[in-house]
Amino acid sequence: MSSQRYTPEFKDEAVRQVLERGYSVAQVSDRLGVSAHSLYKWVKAVKPDDSERKASELIEAKSEILRLRSQLRRTEEERDIPKKGRKVLCSATRVKYRFINDHRHMHRVATMCRVLRASRAGFYAWFHKPLSDRAIEDQRLLGLIRESYAASSGVYGYLRVFADLREAGETCSKHRVTRIMRENKIKALRGYKAPRRIVGRPSILAPNRLNRAFTVDHPDQAWVTDITYIRTWQGWLYLAVVVDLYARKVVGWSMKPTLAREIVLDALLMAVWRRKPKQRVLVHSDQGTQYGSDDWRRFCAAHNLEPSMSRRGNCWDNAVAESFFSSLKKERIRKRVYKTRDLARADIFDYIEVFYNRSRRHSHLGDVSPEAFERALL
Repeated sequence: MSSQRYTPEFKDEAVRQVLERGYSVAQVSDRLGVSAHSLYKWVKAVKPDDSERKASELIEAKSEILRLRSQLRRTEEERDIPKKGRKVLCSATRVKYRFINDHRHMHRVATMCRVLRASRAGFYAWFHKPLSDRAIEDQRLLGLIRESYAASSGVYGYLRVFADLREAGETCSKHRVTRIMRENKIKALRGYKAPRRIVGRPSILAPNRLNRAFTVDHPDQAWVTDITYIRTWQGWLYLAVVVDLYARKVVGWSMKPTLAREIVLDALLMAVWRRKPKQRVLVHSDQGTQYGSDDWRRFCAAHNLEPSMSRRGNCWDNAVAESFFSSLKKERIRKRVYKTRDLARADIFDYIEVFYNRSRRHSHLGDVSPEAFERALL
């Protein structure tokens, strides 16, 4: 496998896996599908002084963290518990018990009980029986309420549901029925709001040749590309990806601190190097300025790629790329703010190359990973 298939950005992130994240060359080679010989060359090319300095700084930082943690553990724990549990300080005892149970892997139970002024013996009694008799009865009534609601096709409110329960011989009050339905978001359907039809303006640079035909018969028949942003304490980190519609595999990506057009060109270049398509490939994007640049059009013409653009303001025309970004942010980022751009790069690299392409089950592919789906074609 030729090293020419990998961009410098891919090589840097692969080397980080060995030097900074503690994986061996054999492990990284197996995880990323790169030959061990190439990976040894990439690691050897890194300046030894620079890697030793970073390792020394990392050891010093860890030593300082361990010293501070040992010295301030009790003080910080007693300080953090009221800060995290300020909403439950004046709440009912069972609410405090629930908070203690949710955080018992982070703080000691005895300390939390002392700070929140809750009984330790009472907590363990609640732990073995978390639901009171009233809560158990509420669960039983909820099942009856759902049956009444479903039988009415969702048009019954609390009054009619309450009437059904009374007719069935239940003695609960209508206020209890109201509370249970509100807590479980059960409410009567009164008509519906018609979905707004989204009709964006067509692009004058490239027509919408894909036209939402997101299911294709062969690899490298159609790619979709888009850009998203990730928040860090150093500023935004922008991510551009290229996704093959056949197996929903990310075949190209690039991460940069700016939105210059190089970010989309590098992602597309990675896709071309990795896939080496033998036929003309349709490349679909939105109407961003990066995709409307002269460099983008020249690159597509030089590599036998056919540009296609969504209608303006219509995200559904590029739904596959939007779906990937949604999965990335829900499954890995989870509204986190990374401390540095390097930490964000490493985490996103791991998600794309190790988890998403090689392991993650994709519902569109019959619950197999993109690489497994492509291997089945061979």
